[in-house]
Amino acid sequence: MAVVNPNDLKVGDTIRFKVMNPHDNIVWTGKIKSVCDYDIARQYEDIDTIYQDVQREIRTLCAKETLRYRLLRVQENDTTISTRVFALDWIDKSTLELVEENTYTDFRVFDIDENKAEDLRKAITAMGYVVSIV
Repeated sequence: MAVVNPNDLKVGDTIRFKVMNPHDNIVWTGKIKSVCDYDIARQYEDIDTIYQDVQREIRTLCAKETLRYRLLRVQENDTTISTRVFALDWIDKSTLELVEENTYTDFRVFDIDENKAEDLRKAITAMGYVVSIV
């Protein structure tokens, strides 16, 4: 996970960060679904209240109508998936990370003993893949 420049973020990236809001101490993780303006963002959340909270921390914050917002699909409480809105200017840049997503492919090999399964694992590992037997 690498700290990234917020301006390099694009739709489809998964990011982790904290916002500069005294009422929000959550470490957010989510996938960027789109970039939008104030009129669209406020259809998803009460942008005005969040903006006021962040403005207490960042006195030089631009007008909320001129900010560019990111819609993120986030998972809250390990179960609820929702769309949340964040302006790049609200993000604590020192906490912003690009989350590398791993891709998994499952193979099932039937009627094989433990020794042959271990031989297969070694052969696949030798080709540069990370493998585990479950």
